[in-house]
Amino acid sequence: MGARLRSRGAVTARVLGGALGAVLLLGTAMASFAPRHPDDARSGALTAPLQRMDEALAAGDIGLAERAWHDAYGQALGSRRWEGMVEAGDAALRIRAVAKAQRLAAPTARQAYLTALVRARGQGSVDGALRTAEAFARLGDGEVVEQALQVARDLGGVHPEAEARVRGLLDRSTRASEAAHGSGKP
Repeated sequence: MGARLRSRGAVTARVLGGALGAVLLLGTAMASFAPRHPDDARSGALTAPLQRMDEALAAGDIGLAERAWHDAYGQALGSRRWEGMVEAGDAALRIRAVAKAQRLAAPTARQAYLTALVRARGQGSVDGALRTAEAFARLGDGEVVEQALQVARDLGGVHPEAEARVRGLLDRSTRASEAAHGSGKP
């Protein structure tokens, strides 16, 4: 009877060892397919096309700059983070500033900034809401600045200095726009 118990113990040990090995193998396989944090895989990916874009702008190659921007924009969309969308909006404005077609860039940048604001709100990022408020202030879009500031307040508050900085940007942007286009006021 003792030999039979030892045999059963050996079988049990082999079954447990095999089960443990299978669990470890399954865990390793699942970890290799698990989604990584978007910033882990994308931080360098977004930087490369933006760097190509800036190099193309410096060389005066607007077509190449636009293609690189499209690569960066696609990666920013795929990242699901607000930071990349703010960078994409800023980059659109850089291209158009060099191409002397600033008015055409505003809708593209605005769309990227709106996406960034929605993502910042979804991620609970006060910093993201403030960064998008600053971006809209540079565009002179006071209505969306107010919305972005409200999102920041709802997420946990805005330091008065940060709000004053955003409002100062908006005021400067509004004055610059009025000076460039005439205020239409008597």
